[in-house]
Amino acid sequence: MMWQRIRPFLFITAGSFLYSIAVNLFFVTNKLAQGGVTGISLLLHYKLGTPVGLLIILINIPVFILGYFVLGRGFLIRSAYGMLAASIFIDLTSAWQVPPLQNVILAPLYGGIIAGTGLGLIFRVGGTSGGGDIIARVLQHKFRRIDLGKFLFGIDFTIIAISALIVGVEKAMLTVVAVYVSARVVDLLLSGFQKQRSVIIISSKPDEITKEIHKRLVRGVTMLHSMGGYSRREGEVLLVVVQLYETDKLRRLVEEIDPRAFILALEAKEVHGEGFSFPSPARSHLGEENQ
Repeated sequence: MMWQRIRPFLFITAGSFLYSIAVNLFFVTNKLAQGGVTGISLLLHYKLGTPVGLLIILINIPVFILGYFVLGRGFLIRSAYGMLAASIFIDLTSAWQVPPLQNVILAPLYGGIIAGTGLGLIFRVGGTSGGGDIIARVLQHKFRRIDLGKFLFGIDFTIIAISALIVGVEKAMLTVVAVYVSARVVDLLLSGFQKQRSVIIISSKPDEITKEIHKRLVRGVTMLHSMGGYSRREGEVLLVVVQLYETDKLRRLVEEIDPRAFILALEAKEVHGEGFSFPSPARSHLGEENQ
């Protein structure tokens, strides 16, 4: 019980520390910008020399007040801790700077990886770094038909576009690379490292295919009742989830039974259940490499 209470704050603390390393060693040193409140704070730092962490806190004060009235207190507790932890670490590690990298593309790549890892740890336990995330949620609360991601993109794009006037067009373009890399790393941490495929199979021989999937892949199959939109014939659509390396084997298995079968494979970012998030006794004979 105690671990469940302190775990989110440990993750947020570790993530905030990593994020501060990315900001100081890669973004500030190479004079790159960022999106959100951190981006605004960096631009003011470049122009006025004010501490980045302090600026993040000051800018976030009205943002958190607005978020408190619109989103409620519960959501803001972890966000406030994440914002304060990141701000404090950024100022504490501000002296940890290295000479600007000669290869300019390395700064957004490595900075984006480290920043994305830090943010991923924060987001994984329901926290945020404050600022742009809260503004986007407030806007989405008012304009519910617009996706949250579009608001986040709009905020970051606006700040990065403005940064071109201060750090230059080339640095702004490199910032886009850093933001993209960071976002991809966050997605990877939130969705997990394993890659699965959800495969939909439409065939006139669903029973034979199901039997072979159970026998040769030892995977569960869900049968969905269907009706052809053109033929109006009723039938069964098969849904099966497999590991990425099993996709080709499944395709060949289906084609052996029904060469005319329709197969649709979709990426499944997060799968929980027997055979995926924990071992399946029925698959133990296949060997560890197939788990």
